[in-house]
Amino acid sequence: MINSIVFDLDGTLYLGGRIMEGAMDAVAALKRQRYQIFYLTNNSGKMRQQIVEKLNMFGFSANMRNTYCVSHGISLYLKEKKISSVYLIGTHDLRSELLLNDISVKDNSAVAAVVVGIDPLFSYEKIAVALDAIDRGAELIVANVDSSYPVENNRRLPGCGAMVAAIVSATGHAPDFQVGKPNTYMLELLCRDHGLSSEKICVIGDMPESDIKMANNFNCQGILFDPNGDFPHFADTKVKKLSEIIALLKKER
Repeated sequence: MINSIVFDLDGTLYLGGRIMEGAMDAVAALKRQRYQIFYLTNNSGKMRQQIVEKLNMFGFSANMRNTYCVSHGISLYLKEKKISSVYLIGTHDLRSELLLNDISVKDNSAVAAVVVGIDPLFSYEKIAVALDAIDRGAELIVANVDSSYPVENNRRLPGCGAMVAAIVSATGHAPDFQVGKPNTYMLELLCRDHGLSSEKICVIGDMPESDIKMANNFNCQGILFDPNGDFPHFADTKVKKLSEIIALLKKER
């Protein structure tokens, strides 16, 4: 029986600096029904602490135990694999998250791995250093392969996948590991941390190819949030309003 809800963030609970309609009420209603609430994002540009602060600014009760983001996930994966030095393509905040977890970030190709996150300052020079590192045997660890992500005013911005595609094209080397969705790594961390199993979890998100695919890969319930009807042919469970979630979950109980 499902007792824990894992929410995607961008495009589900908020969009840029705006909270999604009905998000606060939906989360509050789920808490009243005794569901545990977790937050899981593919955002590789911010530290986990920054994600927690943003959620709390909006009024969600977030902390370092119920919030999972790719930047922190990358750090944990590198430590698990005993990869201590990396060349980073990513933001200053991702660098800070890695350093916080004792990962050495170098500015040259003499490293054990190349880490790729979203990078607004992505450049030819960074591709060249990554190419040299991978040619010398470095692993390629990526945050995610999201081609774009939603922002306000019905706009999109290039996602981490755009950077990954350039590196893969230059090197001919596919990623050795993808930390973020639709990989199940972060859900596995969540379950390990909180003693949960796949049948106890429901993932709610706005992207079939990341959120729902992750849920399917993990063999847990997934609900697509599709407020604008962007996915008319999506055959699995979906809602147009977040307020519809409670009724769907009651059918599962």
